[in-house]
Amino acid sequence: MALIALAVPTSARAHAALVRSVPGSRSVLTQAPQSLDLCFNEAVEVKFSSVTLEDANGTTVLLGKLQAGSDPKCIKAPIATIGSGVFTVHYRVLSQDGHVVEYGYQFSVKTDAKSP
Repeated sequence: MALIALAVPTSARAHAALVRSVPGSRSVLTQAPQSLDLCFNEAVEVKFSSVTLEDANGTTVLLGKLQAGSDPKCIKAPIATIGSGVFTVHYRVLSQDGHVVEYGYQFSVKTDAKSP
């Protein structure tokens, strides 16, 4: 029985995990970003990926065409124009192990912040 247990493959491969993003999760910016840059721990396939951005009201913000970053582990979504507020990034990527990973995070833009 022990040999059979050892012969059965386990789920040892990890799924794509977000390791870096610009803007970052929970970041507070004083200037609106021009793009969303997401980097993962393994390469992701751009044509099977999607990124959306929503404002605090749940309204979808227009993004440009999703493109590969300078690293095959990164993707980039240009942002048209956004103002102040809380924004939610949702992403869906296909990992190398064939699993789809969906997750999200928030960041804030406070362009009208006053100096102390």
